[in-house]
Amino acid sequence: MAAESSSAEEAIVTNAGKDELPFSQLPEPFVEQTPRNESAKNRLRLTTLLTKARLQDHRGDVAGALETYQRAYRLSPGSATILQEIVRLGFLLQRNEIASRYAILLAENQNTMTADAVQRVAQYCLEDGQTERAIQLYERALALLKKEGAHTQALGIHFRLLSIYQSHDEPKMAARHAGEVAKMIGDPDKFDLDAVVEQFSNGGLRSTYEKLGDVYLQADQPDKAAEMFAKGEEIDSSPENHLIHSAKVLVARKDWAGAQSKLEEYLNADHRVAGQEPYSLLLQVRQQMADSPAKAQVEVIDRLQKIHDDSPDFAPLAYFLTSLYAQQEAWDNVIAVSAPLIEQESDADALNHLCRAYIAKSDWSSLVSLLATSLDGNYNLDTIAEPLQKLIDDQKKWNQLATYLKSLTPADRSLNERIGVSRLYQLAEQSDPAWSWAEAAFPDLDNQEEARFLMQFGLQAFRGDQEAIAEKAFRAAIRLGLPKSQTSLFYFYLATTLEMQDKTSDALRTAKRAALLDEESALLRSRIPWTLYHAGRSEEALKEYRTLLEKFADDFENQQTRQVLRDAKRLLSVIAGQQDNLPQATEWLEQILDEFPDDTGAMNDLGYLWIDHETNLGRGFAMIQKAVAAEPENYAYLDSLGWAYFRLGQYQEAVSTLEHAAKLADGKDGTVFDHLGDAYLALGKKEKAIASWQQATGVLQDEADAAILTQVEAKLKTHT
Repeated sequence: MAAESSSAEEAIVTNAGKDELPFSQLPEPFVEQTPRNESAKNRLRLTTLLTKARLQDHRGDVAGALETYQRAYRLSPGSATILQEIVRLGFLLQRNEIASRYAILLAENQNTMTADAVQRVAQYCLEDGQTERAIQLYERALALLKKEGAHTQALGIHFRLLSIYQSHDEPKMAARHAGEVAKMIGDPDKFDLDAVVEQFSNGGLRSTYEKLGDVYLQADQPDKAAEMFAKGEEIDSSPENHLIHSAKVLVARKDWAGAQSKLEEYLNADHRVAGQEPYSLLLQVRQQMADSPAKAQVEVIDRLQKIHDDSPDFAPLAYFLTSLYAQQEAWDNVIAVSAPLIEQESDADALNHLCRAYIAKSDWSSLVSLLATSLDGNYNLDTIAEPLQKLIDDQKKWNQLATYLKSLTPADRSLNERIGVSRLYQLAEQSDPAWSWAEAAFPDLDNQEEARFLMQFGLQAFRGDQEAIAEKAFRAAIRLGLPKSQTSLFYFYLATTLEMQDKTSDALRTAKRAALLDEESALLRSRIPWTLYHAGRSEEALKEYRTLLEKFADDFENQQTRQVLRDAKRLLSVIAGQQDNLPQATEWLEQILDEFPDDTGAMNDLGYLWIDHETNLGRGFAMIQKAVAAEPENYAYLDSLGWAYFRLGQYQEAVSTLEHAAKLADGKDGTVFDHLGDAYLALGKKEKAIASWQQATGVLQDEADAAILTQVEAKLKTHT
């Protein structure tokens, strides 16, 4: 081998000065005679990515192949071939959430999926809150199952779609599926459903027919409803229920006298199986038959009050009467009817009516007791928040209550009263008395309950811009000596509260303590770079965010972690944009879309970056359009769309879109006014442009956005 090497070297030397050896020089670079347009560049990029992905897959770099296919997908949206590869590789790597997201896209773009596969994707959509997509996929699965004669599965999907349409207030569509269900369970032999129908108990089959009847009533099809109710009664007789069903059908047919007769029969028999519905129907009927709605209400009150006097402990009747008395502002009657029952059988509407009654009567002692009754499992007063807010806004009434509360000794009140008063003061944004009453509750709470209370108290204070009192609450919780998993979360919130008070050094120390208590939590670790970013220390934030990504990049099982990393990449894109690093800013957004292909925020941001820098105009415009289609009232997305129209030279469309964006922004975004000014100027509307830029300067000064403000001021100087 040494001899051969020597001979080769001699040959090269011998050839010196003669003809050059083949390939001894690089070829001249290829120069395009006609530059590629965006479409051609995208096709070349797509081909390159697909080739790379196949090579990676062939060499065993499954993760790399997945990421390359994800990037390729956006160059060829709807490609079933690419989607199949992403889904296959995603499940192979056990990145199941990613695979499922792309499986939805595959199901929507491929007609060869099996009914079972489409059902699974539909179920994922439903659980993920993507109801419209779920409906479309369930309907498709249903069509496939019917072709296959899979009647049992088809029946299940009919039930599912019936419920979905009903809950989304689409009664006609719900009735369509109700009809299919009725047909199938009514003739089980024909559909091979004997075994399925036999599994129903009589009561279960009856309740199914009752549900179908209610669906038909909602769709204004009383005859079909009557048929369903009759079948239910035939299977399992319940005369009292049938009276109510018959009354509902008669109401739908506007047979008021017939409906009243059925309801009177129900009331005279003292039936109690239908809750408040019979009383509501009676009021509806009497309002149609009496001389006036007011007279009808008086008649119904008189009728029901007599029944209530005989059965004062029947809560549904008491609470319905309460609502009628509240409409009349008959507060003494509201209190007399509902107050004796409210602690044993709480009801949201009754609590509201009682709250209004006690406020109207200035019965502060009873109101304090009601606060205790109204607390939910998280020590919140959400149930009666509306009447309490009206009380707070009524300065005269609030002063009366405040005087009464000052006369009380917290230690003399029940635990829930102390907590209730504390939360009331929080609603009134009076942090000092709120904290005093909260402290009075601590001795009677065990550590876990005190921690739950402090969490809600602290978060409410933070939302109300009362950072100092929120800090007190979180520090008090930390001192409880709870397990690390709980203490770390309080450190997390404390760090946020400290940073919002510009206590950056303390906030950083606290965020680091939180992260140390649970080193496997991406959420806790993320507070460190967020604090740095909020404090304007972008370079340090950049390093910490990169460390966060490196540490948790391969954790695809914890979905909270994936959300944290998505937010981190979004902020990293912002930082890169602030540093005029367009390639890096777009890369972070591309990575978000690789994992979350339907992230409309990332679509909008990436599309805007491309449009603003006049690159990838077609793709950028398409992404922004998709974001706007998903959220048509999002003014930021509309601003991006308007700016895209502007960049594409479609100035009239730009103006109309940006005007709509400015209206929705309600004066909160200077960039929208800046863009609108540019669009006006392009149409020759100089005065409107100047007015829009002047609006922009006022908003941008409040936003402390110096860079854009300088640009707008320069435009004003040039054109005025």
